[in-house]
Amino acid sequence: MNFKLKMARQPILDINKDIYAYELFYRDEDDSCIFDDARYATSSVLANALNQVGLFGSVGDSKAFINITANVLLTDIIYSLPNDKFVFELPADFIVTNKEKDALQEFTKKGYKFALDNAIFSDEYYNRIKDILKYITYVKIDTSMTDIELLEEKIHLYSDQKLIAQKVEIPEIYDAYLEFGFEYFQGYFFSKPRTIMQNRLESKYISVINIFNMLQHSENLDEVCDEFEKNSELSLQLLQYINSTKLVQSDELNSLREIIKKVGKDKLLQWILLVIYSKPVQTPNNTKNPMSTLVNQRIYFMVGLIKKIKNLNLKMYEEKVRYIGLLSLLESVFDVPKAYYLDKFDVDDEIRDALLAQAGDLGRVYAIALSLEKHEYSTAQVLLRHFHLNVDDIEDIVDLSAKIS
Repeated sequence: MNFKLKMARQPILDINKDIYAYELFYRDEDDSCIFDDARYATSSVLANALNQVGLFGSVGDSKAFINITANVLLTDIIYSLPNDKFVFELPADFIVTNKEKDALQEFTKKGYKFALDNAIFSDEYYNRIKDILKYITYVKIDTSMTDIELLEEKIHLYSDQKLIAQKVEIPEIYDAYLEFGFEYFQGYFFSKPRTIMQNRLESKYISVINIFNMLQHSENLDEVCDEFEKNSELSLQLLQYINSTKLVQSDELNSLREIIKKVGKDKLLQWILLVIYSKPVQTPNNTKNPMSTLVNQRIYFMVGLIKKIKNLNLKMYEEKVRYIGLLSLLESVFDVPKAYYLDKFDVDDEIRDALLAQAGDLGRVYAIALSLEKHEYSTAQVLLRHFHLNVDDIEDIVDLSAKIS
């Protein structure tokens, strides 16, 4: 249900050696940084940082430096990104025409920040970029390619920019550039680029999750029908399911859209969860997926427990504990972190806190279920006291839930 994504990051430190930012790098499946298409590499890094790992997982509260080309600068991609988190690095061979200059002017007006990557002190380079320096916040100098005497002579050219020394590999280089007024530092002396590797969901399962979210939050089945039409494999599975269960009579099968509307939200939700829980696991002799059995047992117990708790809104809590039960095992199904897939499922904060921190009344109910599944009865007893219950009070639902298949 998933495959690996890779990118790399290297910290950029301030004069106190605290992390100020990370530079994000492209990596392919073989952990290589070599690419033929710079625009593809930039898009890949952005997609991984924003859509898969998540921006917080990529850089935390720090800024993200990322290399771009003129082709990317002249698109609308940048406008889709938060202006307070990204710094876009322009390569040393960047050619400035009126188009690039106008684009930089517009982006800086909107609060976006730019850096010159591998800036040098030659007359040719400076004459090429001097007209855009007013739009540049950072200048990155490659210490391995820069003569110290030339640096001392020419550093005033970038007096209006914040200076970053990169490829700092020994303490002497750090000290020298610190004396020249550099504010930020990057290189092996501090940290090598580290590969970020994480499982991610295949696009076809993201489509399934999209449909699940639509069914949860919208009364309009037309959107659901549109999503099914984008996924022919899922549509075929639904038709096979309809044919097997006879939910709709064969003479009523006029179109997929009509079938979906006749089946209705509740049955579609049940079927979508069947797809999620049963598809990834191959079991011998076509036996029932054990994950599906466990989720049914967990839901049965949690619903039974809230019925024994006084002063709870039973109707509201029953729906929510069912949802928590359904979501609680997807970490094993998808093989991705729980926080990651919860971002894909559009869950509210109460359910998210219950699943991630076992917080609130819903979180306690979930924690009790987990404790009893692990036979940690003393832990369950402590948690049950909050609801003025003990283990003996729930013995009946524990026994009945164990018989659910």
